[in-house]
Amino acid sequence: MVYGPELFEYTSGRWLYNESTRLAERRVVFNVDELKKAVAKCLNQPESEVREVVKLAEGGFNRVFQLTMRDGTEVLARLPYPSTKPKRFAVASEVATLELVRSHGIPVPKVLHYSPDAENPVGAEFIIMEKLPGRPLGDQWFSLSEDQRLKVISEVVRTEVNLSKIDLPAYGSIYYKHDLPADVSHTMFASASDDKGFCVGPDVSLRWWYKERESLDVQRGPQEHADNLKKYLKIASYLVPQEARFHKPVLRHPDLQPNNIFVSENFDIVGMIDWQHCSVLPQFLAAGIPKYFQNYHDEESLQFIPPQLPSNLAEMDNEEQAEVLERFRRRHLHFFYLGFTQRFHPAHFEALNRRTDLLTRKLVNHAGEPWEGNNIPLKSDLIHITQVWRELMEDNGYDQETLPSCPISFTEAEVQRTIGILGQQEDTDTQLSDVRDAIGITVDGWTSNEEYDNAVEHARLIKRQGLESLDTEEEKEMTLKHWPFDDFDEEDL
Repeated sequence: MVYGPELFEYTSGRWLYNESTRLAERRVVFNVDELKKAVAKCLNQPESEVREVVKLAEGGFNRVFQLTMRDGTEVLARLPYPSTKPKRFAVASEVATLELVRSHGIPVPKVLHYSPDAENPVGAEFIIMEKLPGRPLGDQWFSLSEDQRLKVISEVVRTEVNLSKIDLPAYGSIYYKHDLPADVSHTMFASASDDKGFCVGPDVSLRWWYKERESLDVQRGPQEHADNLKKYLKIASYLVPQEARFHKPVLRHPDLQPNNIFVSENFDIVGMIDWQHCSVLPQFLAAGIPKYFQNYHDEESLQFIPPQLPSNLAEMDNEEQAEVLERFRRRHLHFFYLGFTQRFHPAHFEALNRRTDLLTRKLVNHAGEPWEGNNIPLKSDLIHITQVWRELMEDNGYDQETLPSCPISFTEAEVQRTIGILGQQEDTDTQLSDVRDAIGITVDGWTSNEEYDNAVEHARLIKRQGLESLDTEEEKEMTLKHWPFDDFDEEDL
């Protein structure tokens, strides 16, 4: 049977710039008939019983197909894009992680069959799994009532409690031993469903495999960035708390966003998907409020102040009401995630409650990010560390007699220069974010098919207005050369 290109191509949206690159990254050609055979075999049925194959969803790393049998059984097949890293490890780790967390009562899909590499009749990596009940929470995330939000937050925290009870021996990612090459270091461990040999192996977090990092075998980077990394190495050991309880290996969902949470009609959590790039980290680095629950940029949220609606809400106009209600929603999520964590998951709350917790995690992340021409965030973190060194040492268990001095320092000129550049970068980032919102695109230029023409027109208008506001031909020439919403050569980054 001949299948249309829509099965192999990305069709869920458009990109305003570098679209050909994004589409090429997401093109997955595979043997549909062989996939049907694999699904039918999982269900002990002949291939002829596969009634329909439809593309169900396309995300940042995978394409999901739904295969429906003549008896109504629905099965999902997920195929990573060619650009999804790390090859082999990503699929192998996710499959083992799903089985491990499922055996501990976490509601995740059951894996029926998989191939961690493309050397198979299907011609692509794949995971075949059961379809979860319920619907994605993202469909109604912004319209939940307070009670519904409380129920979801409470269940998320309880799920994290169950995850924290999994006894793990090391840091890295979860695998079956037979899926790892013989020369890859790993640590075995026992589990309730240990019939295939679970182990902890290489960390599949995307930041360790980003772009060309997969093939990197030497340390590279410009001199100033290298100097900052050397300063980081001098303080790295001091970032680790002395108390052993903060070293406990902890597994958490890597992307706990509403679209990855499935709920019933009563808002019971009935499934969690997308465990790709899942890592086991020490408690003090694994800690953190999931992106869609946190409100770190709000001072009241940071102070753990109970959220309150203003008494004059009814007197506000619609626009002002919407702004106030959205601020309340974000504070409500942040406050009650912390509140339920304090109540049900004290070990996690203790890590979150450390004064330098957020800075420590930010510094570790910035030190591990790929070099992309900007060393200011890392340098700013290092400067901040020198300014709160005493608090960091106290948080990490040093007393007055054993409190070490900070092994790095910066001149006042360096501090002022870095703070100034960081402020400029943050202002620029805010301006770019506002422009993207006005155009209607995400950070990589994506927009829906329906909004693409509008986005093109808005981008054209904003570009014309921007050029008309400039005084000299030189400014216009430089702006045209570096306009952020036109195609550009990504190899130069």
